[in-house]
Amino acid sequence: MQNVFIIMVLLILSSAISTFSQDKDSLKTVYLGEVLIQSDTITNNDYQLTIDQLMNQQTDLNVVKRGGFAWEPIIDGFSDGQITVSVDGMRVFYACTDKMDPATSYLEPINLSTFRVAKAGDAQRFGTSLGGTLQAEMKYPELNQGTHAGIQSFYSSNTNGYDGNLFVEQSSEKFGFRYSGALRKHGIYRDGHGQEVPYTQFQKQNHTLTTVFKPNHQHEFKGLFMFDEGRDIGYPALPMDVSSATAYMGNIGYKNHVSDRTFELLQAKVYVNSVEHIMDDTKRENVAMHMDMPGRSTTFGAWFQADRNTELHHQEIRVEGFSNHLFADMRMYSPIGGPDMYLMTWGDIQRNNASLFLLDEWELDPRLTWTNNLRAEYNYTELTNDFARKQFETLNTYIEDGKHHITGNFSSSFLYQLNDAWSSNFGIAFTHRAPTASEMYGYYLFNARDRFDYVGNPDIETEKAFEFNFNIGYEKNGWKFAFNARKVFLDDYIVGVIQEDLNASTPGALGVKKYENVGKANTSHLSMLMGKEISNWLYYQINFRMDNGFIDALHTPTPYMSPLMVDQRVAINIKKLQVGLNYTYCDGMSTPADVLGEQKTSAYHLFDLSLDYGISLRKGTLNLSAKAENIFDAYYIDPFAWNNIPNMGRNLKFGVGYTF
Repeated sequence: MQNVFIIMVLLILSSAISTFSQDKDSLKTVYLGEVLIQSDTITNNDYQLTIDQLMNQQTDLNVVKRGGFAWEPIIDGFSDGQITVSVDGMRVFYACTDKMDPATSYLEPINLSTFRVAKAGDAQRFGTSLGGTLQAEMKYPELNQGTHAGIQSFYSSNTNGYDGNLFVEQSSEKFGFRYSGALRKHGIYRDGHGQEVPYTQFQKQNHTLTTVFKPNHQHEFKGLFMFDEGRDIGYPALPMDVSSATAYMGNIGYKNHVSDRTFELLQAKVYVNSVEHIMDDTKRENVAMHMDMPGRSTTFGAWFQADRNTELHHQEIRVEGFSNHLFADMRMYSPIGGPDMYLMTWGDIQRNNASLFLLDEWELDPRLTWTNNLRAEYNYTELTNDFARKQFETLNTYIEDGKHHITGNFSSSFLYQLNDAWSSNFGIAFTHRAPTASEMYGYYLFNARDRFDYVGNPDIETEKAFEFNFNIGYEKNGWKFAFNARKVFLDDYIVGVIQEDLNASTPGALGVKKYENVGKANTSHLSMLMGKEISNWLYYQINFRMDNGFIDALHTPTPYMSPLMVDQRVAINIKKLQVGLNYTYCDGMSTPADVLGEQKTSAYHLFDLSLDYGISLRKGTLNLSAKAENIFDAYYIDPFAWNNIPNMGRNLKFGVGYTF
């Protein structure tokens, strides 16, 4: 461990000594596919990535891996209902009771213009969240740009897999459209020991159409339709796989630029999305009782936002509402020809939400800005199916009416610009969030990580958090430095608690847990970034991050706390050739939340190398790409991989792309 720190310090010092005398006014960002990302903006080089890989390379984001696809995003150890996912301004909810299809799994990088992680007050615009918000914005055509198109194809050696994508964009002065499509098909991957990891295959397709109509400088209309379908998706950490996962998303948006009125910008959007997810175990061997578990999620929503600027203030008001309906059931087929067993795991759960968001940025001084956010939400959640209500009566829980929750957030922060290079931010936030549908009305949901069935608690209280956050940054003369610290105190923490008087339903389950508020918990988060543009063709960056947390009542660490992670990146840009070298060190999970199913993992080192070469043609550009992932074929287990499923071993990727 000490040797790792010594190596990193020497690298930093050698970079500083060799470049201290250089004087450049700004940091140039070099994009090298998945090697270096300095911005939230998605570029052509990122289109080869799956959305999982795009999330995995974000320095302020972790992922839970249950297989080779549909990784679940984690922000500072917070997950599921503790974070918000916004897709082009839409609230999207998964349709699987086992969280095998996070909303992000239905996205493709070729569809996106930006993908960012927002925390504290910045996260509350799109929903009340303890951990933060994942904000994905779709890519719309730029007007008056004529015709643009591109196509890419990549081959992966480890999975004998294929990734292909294309886009076509056409626009005039007032109207534009953009179509993008992606196709992926991957087989079972091999780990660092050369062994196949069963049930890691997946395939999917995605088609997205976006349009823009701007009749004049004041009015603008946008439209989106997206279809995404995954098939034959394996989950080695779970007892079941997925035969199909299908999503439809659509919205219509409007902008009105009215600089001569009280509000300078008015925005509105209406949307709908539908997700269907079908689990089965028909391809599994030695299954005592076959079962299938379909689930559906349908959401309708709309929002309106008005922006106002004065000499010293920027203000926003946003009003939003959505309605989400969830249904999932499970049928277990008798192996001896007897009656089948049937359960409603989500018995027609209806959630209606209305919210108000207010923001004020006040420039107290040319160098000091005070930002205040307030979000208020009303949630009404109801179990509407009579059969599902009768199921809960077997647990001595009688449900008559739905539940009301008033939730929200208040945050306040100061941004101080010390000079043209240094800036700092200090803030506080108080948040309480409504329990999820599963935490309230889930019925015998099997958790493969701790091997317990989970049941909901209709009387559960909101989960609350109070946090401090501090950031300081420096950027000048090619140097970049950022330090971030966050401390979160939680109350009425929601977690499953063992119920000795209940019997498990799932074969092999260890028992039953019920979601309860268990009192206090806390988490701490530290991260640091240092980077240097050594020359106009060479850039170096290093990132550190570490989390820590504890649940008082359970005497155990909070789950999904990141061990020490160190990521170093070198980017070289020589004329048309771009070279990227990436080194990742993980200290391993030494203090897991074993009560909740986490397991210890060992430390590991990873090296990746990428090459990109662009060839200018008479019309357009031909791009050749090659990458070696996990160069030394290391056998390793991600700290957040369920049931210690090993990661992919060495993988060679080759690709070709053309754009004009």
